[in-house]
Amino acid sequence: MTDPIMLTAVTTLVTWGTTQLAQGSREAVGSLVTFLRERFRREPAARAAIEGAFEVPSPAATRLLAAVLADEASRDPGFAAEFHNRWARVEATLAASADGVVNSVSGDVSGPVVQARDIHGGISFGG
Repeated sequence: MTDPIMLTAVTTLVTWGTTQLAQGSREAVGSLVTFLRERFRREPAARAAIEGAFEVPSPAATRLLAAVLADEASRDPGFAAEFHNRWARVEATLAASADGVVNSVSGDVSGPVVQARDIHGGISFGG
């Protein structure tokens, strides 16, 4: 069974990678594609799946690439973590370029945090 995140990610990569995007989105998607090409540079079958998904996008090519990525992710947890981390950045960039809101808090955070797009009025924290 194909990992649903891999399938969604590949579908989005192929779809967005083959259309015109805002420059920031193209760079984010391109960075992830480059990561995949580098990762599988010495594996002809996987590399063919990557190139095939972008050269002739189809549901079958998308499923094949998603399966290749899911297999690699199950074999190498480090790859899985890196792919998911990079995919999260792509999703955030795509949402931002589609006039969406992207909020992210990471690292050591202490104290109140507000994540919002439009605020009309004040914000106060109790106390």
